[in-house]
Amino acid sequence: MHKLLCFFSCLALAGLLSAPCLHAFTTTSGSAVWPDGAIVMNLQLSPNAPLSDGQASWNAAAAKMLALWNQQLVRSTFYWTSTTTTTPASGNLANEVIFSADNFGRAFGDSTLAVTSSFRIGTRIIEADVTFNTKYKWDSYSGPLRGTSGVNAEFSRVALHEFGHVIGLSHPDQAGQFVSAVMNSTAGDIDTLTDDDKSGAAFLYAANAGTIAPSLLIALYDQSPLKGDSVEFSVSVSGSAPFSYQWRRNNVVQGVSTASFILSDISAASAGTWSVTVTNSRGSVTSSMVLTVTDTYVAPTISSDPVSVTSLPGRTVVFTVGAKGSTPRVYQWKKDGVNYGNSTASDTLTIADVQPADAGRYSVVVSNNGGSVTSKDALLTINGTTAAPKFSSSPVSQTISSGSTVVFTASVSGTPTPTLSWQRNGVAISGATQNPLVLAKASAAQAGSYTCVASNSSGSVTSNPAILTISSTNDFGRLINLSILTNLSATESYFTLGVTLGGENTRGTKPLLIRAAGPALRGFGLADVLPDPRLELLSGSTVIESNDNWAGADNLKKAFSTVGAFNYAEPTSKDAAVYKSDTTLGGYTIRVGDTNGGSGSVIAEIYDATSTSNFVASTPRLINLAVLKQMSADAILTTGFVIGGSTAKTMLIRAIGPGLTALGVPGVMANPKLDLFSGSAVIARNDNWDGLPQLTTVGNSVGAFAITDANSNDAILLITLAPGSYTAQLSGLNGSSGLALLEVYEVP
Repeated sequence: MHKLLCFFSCLALAGLLSAPCLHAFTTTSGSAVWPDGAIVMNLQLSPNAPLSDGQASWNAAAAKMLALWNQQLVRSTFYWTSTTTTTPASGNLANEVIFSADNFGRAFGDSTLAVTSSFRIGTRIIEADVTFNTKYKWDSYSGPLRGTSGVNAEFSRVALHEFGHVIGLSHPDQAGQFVSAVMNSTAGDIDTLTDDDKSGAAFLYAANAGTIAPSLLIALYDQSPLKGDSVEFSVSVSGSAPFSYQWRRNNVVQGVSTASFILSDISAASAGTWSVTVTNSRGSVTSSMVLTVTDTYVAPTISSDPVSVTSLPGRTVVFTVGAKGSTPRVYQWKKDGVNYGNSTASDTLTIADVQPADAGRYSVVVSNNGGSVTSKDALLTINGTTAAPKFSSSPVSQTISSGSTVVFTASVSGTPTPTLSWQRNGVAISGATQNPLVLAKASAAQAGSYTCVASNSSGSVTSNPAILTISSTNDFGRLINLSILTNLSATESYFTLGVTLGGENTRGTKPLLIRAAGPALRGFGLADVLPDPRLELLSGSTVIESNDNWAGADNLKKAFSTVGAFNYAEPTSKDAAVYKSDTTLGGYTIRVGDTNGGSGSVIAEIYDATSTSNFVASTPRLINLAVLKQMSADAILTTGFVIGGSTAKTMLIRAIGPGLTALGVPGVMANPKLDLFSGSAVIARNDNWDGLPQLTTVGNSVGAFAITDANSNDAILLITLAPGSYTAQLSGLNGSSGLALLEVYEVP
């Protein structure tokens, strides 16, 4: 049994406050958690000293912080005691909270206020000790940090932070997540749990809703070793961690609780039926195998021969053989009697992207220390005609600003599947074999003529050229308008959308016009509209601007005209609007509902009200829009966006359903699809993103949360667009419904 020890430190520096995002809290590696039930903390924080906030003792102050975390936990609960008589120690399966000049014999780092030492087995935490550094003089109070003479550390907020480590949370700011959180790595003015901290605790210790039961990925298989050998037992599952493992032999529980282990120097007493049951809070799955131990090696025999296969070019073919006899066994596959690759321990041969040259007779020689045996032949036949590559669309010429990203995409068909090679000015670009081609932070040196060469066994073809022009203009492409058109009803009385204001090396403030239009939509032929929309602009959880009825305000009329927004029908209409002239960098939430609980269509809009003459490279921009919404089987979620400026802009547009499951979101849309329109014409669409590495790389660059399953049914578009108006629509494929997230990012 192996225990993993982790350390977390908190530095006495100014706190960080930044923009929120969908999933910002971070957890320890593997999202380790405590078993369900009690987490008992031994509070041994003595001697006591006067505390400015009136707490009776350091232990009482610590208990108050534990109680704050308890409000966010469902499956586990902190309990504490101040009467323990045990001597604090590390690795004793007791959870100690102490003051000390070192961390159980290990020196504190410079400026380290406190350290949490966490032990775990697999994804289960079994011990966590918190040590406060006596190098500092401590006090306890709320509110901003004080510079009181002689006091240089505030206890309660540091304790709240360290107890977050105890339950398995890490530092969001050190993982590139910039949020307001007590779990950030630096001590600041935050003295209570923020929404982000609460979300992290709920993620780790929520109820079973959304949890996926374990399912076998790699099962146990029968083994026949010689007496005295070593045998490895191993199983792998999918589903929602954490998992527990219970191993049995002949239905008798064994003293093993890990996913794999090695049994050494086996004997006849080790033989029998071995099984492992893998369990999480949703369910369990069991895998079993028969272990046969022999005194002498048993030569292999074939229990099932590989089966003949007929395939089209470009497909994947799998041959499998069944064998018995002593283990370990070695498999040497042959094609037409000649060795095919090296011998392996696998009873399966996989041939990807088969071609006519792969046709032939396949067999396998199975060997062990007792002898060898050869299987019967399996015939691989390749049918179907081949087709030379053909481009249905070529890359499009683009003009971009210096230092921005451009994407070239081509569509090609052919049998077998063609391989691609991108060229610039007729010269192959090293490593450029993927579609699309992404050029990040392109400079003048990369301007030129780009083509794509597609090749297969029937020939090759070159696409039409796309000319890349690099401009040094300050009026570069940028988002100047974002909108969401949707419906509200009695069951969904409001919706929220997130928007981020920023951009690399930007500073200062920006004027924004924000609108929620219902009655005004009747002018566009919509009859069923939200009768009395109300909008609120929030920074974090604080409402900073709101409006119910716009009342024909002169400043709003002027703003409508400045940004080119459609006019509201009359001053007495119940549409809503807000003009904020000094919006600062960061993330904001726009919440839209109906004042009287009405239902119907509504559009929420955000306009960049900066005039072109006042725009410079450091001017903040609209860089992200996100909306999470419950979708019915026939619903469509529509976002509009406008690219201003004089150069093209690359956009990342995502329709996420299954990818939300890893964030703990239940009831997601199983198969979203994405359509991008210019006017009434569909210019791009995607159903499944296919795990393209370019999409992951660009997603990371803009701060989008990662989609961990390359085979998920999420939809993503990465595309460079000329200045103009565009519409992206999210809908469910084949009647798919549930929660879905629609996101629009500018790609710098």
